[in-house]
Amino acid sequence: MPELPEVETIKRLLKPNLVGKIISDVEILSPKNFVGNKNDVIGKKIISVDRYGKVLVLKLTRIGQDRPLQENFLNFHFKLSGQILYSKDVEHAVFKNIIPFTGGNKMPANTTRIIIKFTDGSGIFFNDLRKFGWIKISDQPLKPKGIDVLSEEFTPKLISSITKKTRRPIKVLLMDQDLITGIGNIYANDSLFLAKIHPQRLSDSLTKKEVTLLYKTIKQTINDGIKDLGSSGADEAFILPDGSRGGHQRNFLVYQREKQPCSVCKTIIKRIKHNGRSSFFCPKCQKTTHI
Repeated sequence: MPELPEVETIKRLLKPNLVGKIISDVEILSPKNFVGNKNDVIGKKIISVDRYGKVLVLKLTRIGQDRPLQENFLNFHFKLSGQILYSKDVEHAVFKNIIPFTGGNKMPANTTRIIIKFTDGSGIFFNDLRKFGWIKISDQPLKPKGIDVLSEEFTPKLISSITKKTRRPIKVLLMDQDLITGIGNIYANDSLFLAKIHPQRLSDSLTKKEVTLLYKTIKQTINDGIKDLGSSGADEAFILPDGSRGGHQRNFLVYQREKQPCSVCKTIIKRIKHNGRSSFFCPKCQKTTHI
């Protein structure tokens, strides 16, 4: 599932290609994945491409001679297997790479759910194998409740205030998008490894020293993920808008490295499951008690 670094990467790569484009049509191949009346966005211009947590947002506007400025938003959530592909030729879109889950390099494909076309002949394809992702039209951007880890509000003090209030396992807490938004399984696992904290540690047991270190490791792993253009993990569900892969999977510290040696102490990395998600950790480096 795309996390903050992946969605931020998509935003940065799409922005120069989409700002200024005017929507000519929205082809809805799967009504389940589209919420709203497509006529509300046809004819409107994209004036910004933004990200709020894991939500990608296109801000649209249309100015009529006899009516005031009208704005609305196209919000994208990728969920488990969503993808966005951009082509300069939406009617004959061919990519250099085979697109995961499709078996080919042409769009639309069997996983294409929505096609957004622009007046200059370009367009974007929203693919989603599992159909959990969505595109929603709204009057305001659909912002998650939690604090974005790249915002100024994300601080050690924030982490401290959140951890003190609960005995939930720290990894579960980090992935609660109503508290902190943008951290998913990849970056939670690797952040905890760098902070030497076991994923099942009770949140309220963290010391001030550990909270400060955890803040730094979260920022580090998120920024490293962005630098590497996101993570295309084992299933390669995440791809860039041109169909190529991200590179951060080559730098995973513990995530998806079960039965491999720890990069620090050579102890074999273990995998456990709690709350329905896999956690990867080094049993020697990551402590179940405070440091």
